[in-house]
Amino acid sequence: MAIRNKNLNLIPILQALLKEESVVRAAEISGLSQPAMSSALARLRDVLGDPLLVRVGRSMRLTPRALHLRENIDALVAQIDHLFQPESFDPETAKLNFRIAAPDYLAYQITKYLLPRIAAEAPGIHIQFVDVPGDAPAWMAKGTLDLAVCGEFGFWPELQREFLFREIYVATVAVDHPLADRQSIHSNELLDYPSSSILFDPELLHAPREKHWVTGIKNIDYIAQISTMGQLNSALLAGEAPFVGRAPASLVRQLARFMPIKGIEISDEVAEFDTCMFWNKITDQAIEHIWLRGVIKSCLDQAVEGLPAHQPS
Repeated sequence: MAIRNKNLNLIPILQALLKEESVVRAAEISGLSQPAMSSALARLRDVLGDPLLVRVGRSMRLTPRALHLRENIDALVAQIDHLFQPESFDPETAKLNFRIAAPDYLAYQITKYLLPRIAAEAPGIHIQFVDVPGDAPAWMAKGTLDLAVCGEFGFWPELQREFLFREIYVATVAVDHPLADRQSIHSNELLDYPSSSILFDPELLHAPREKHWVTGIKNIDYIAQISTMGQLNSALLAGEAPFVGRAPASLVRQLARFMPIKGIEISDEVAEFDTCMFWNKITDQAIEHIWLRGVIKSCLDQAVEGLPAHQPS
């Protein structure tokens, strides 16, 4: 008979009967009346095909079948109890691998704060950063990607998301660049200086100009003569005049701590976008994934401290 046809409420009653070897005492510890316990015993005898408790003189004795059941019932009840307990997760002892998709500049900023933290808190957890795939939802559905941290451009409406911070692209120059004393600049002025750009999709290189817009933000979608997939490349190159770069303000601020570069506002274009975390609803309530998202958010909070921390209305 399938388990779905069994009355599992009889299991703790059976445990009490086997432990106490008495209908009266089993009823007391189970919070049942004696008639209710006698009725439950009758059902158990019918289900198991064994009398279980037999009166011998003035006491009740367990049958051989009941003795055998008593050897296993406590472990069985403990397993059932454990099944319905809230899940626990201890990062200090966990042995897990996570894969996170993020552009190189975000992977750099996260890793800077993640390295010491994960070494101290979760030595058995390994995290791999990969480029952001256009079909991230498919990767997540297959279980080959756990989390994406990147700009929100409306690509993945089916994924869960959490807003992290508001990013802005700026012109990036060396502190001794001819433009370095400027507070803002027109995008056409940048064309007078050599620069590289990001190319999300190589097919766009030969597409008509109006087809170049991937994110809808011209400073990100701009295709220079030399394009790479790395956003760090543009910021690092700008460290030497006369090069200019287009880079996220959060990255420029991090690099400016040890490189002679600065960011300049681009006055004639909207260059802001939301940075978010994305994940599949399958892992939404998984305790280890909740931990991972919390750690990544905490690291980015440190990296972008001072940038807008709320989602604009």
